[in-house]
Amino acid sequence: MDFKQIYIKFLVLCFFLFLSIKKGGCYKVFSICLPDNYGKINTAKKFYIGAGEPAFGIIYDLKPPLSAFIVYPNSVEKRTYLLKTQFFDQAFNMQRTGYTTSILPKSKGDYYLCIESDYVLLNNGTLMKFFVKTPFHVVEDKGWDNMCGFPLEIKPYTRPYGFVTHGVFWGQVWYRGMPLENGEVTVEKFSPSFLTKEELPKDSYGQINYPYLKKVTKLSKNGFFIVSFESPGWWVISVKVRSGERSYANQMYPLELEQLFWVYVFPQQNNFPKYEYFYPFK
Repeated sequence: MDFKQIYIKFLVLCFFLFLSIKKGGCYKVFSICLPDNYGKINTAKKFYIGAGEPAFGIIYDLKPPLSAFIVYPNSVEKRTYLLKTQFFDQAFNMQRTGYTTSILPKSKGDYYLCIESDYVLLNNGTLMKFFVKTPFHVVEDKGWDNMCGFPLEIKPYTRPYGFVTHGVFWGQVWYRGMPLENGEVTVEKFSPSFLTKEELPKDSYGQINYPYLKKVTKLSKNGFFIVSFESPGWWVISVKVRSGERSYANQMYPLELEQLFWVYVFPQQNNFPKYEYFYPFK
């Protein structure tokens, strides 16, 4: 590798380190399956659990989650075990630590994979804990409005699968057993590949168009919201709340809880996006 290539990689690294510092809230925990979130009886479906900045296609290492369980169509919860694996981060050309698990459905209905992350200290000085849920549909509509039981959670009022381009989702945010009265919901797409600075969407002045990458809507006073999805692929609906302070590494930090609800949007012509981070790491 010559000096010019090293210098270019250094500039790219500095650029995304700057993005991480400026946009600490871009960090998310993902939990997705491929090519979509549908399954069939007696056929295992693999889920990929990791961390990154979905809108930019950047992958990070993920500490082992504190808990992982499956909510079955009949509302029964069962623990699931995560296997450590490697994903490929195209931004820094390196492997990252992630996890996989599988759901083997024995009955028809709708399942949820529920993940509680460990605490994560972001570059903006905020301590985060993530509560992640992903619906998994098997043949029959049954149980899609089940909850994981997280302290902060999105309750779907629209069936959370079967979306196509411009599909609309209606949900409600619950916090500690009550509808959340104030707050914002963010929606962003998981880019199937790393977006270079040149590939990021720009406004008319050539600046990065952050509002294009992240849609924001306010909650009603009883916690309801409506969002839409403009293109096929995996999308994450997120909401976070401030939850006091917590000690971490012998220092106090502001603590935020964030719920991440992953949904899949189907392409019109069965042209499924290929998420490059998981190949050839299957």
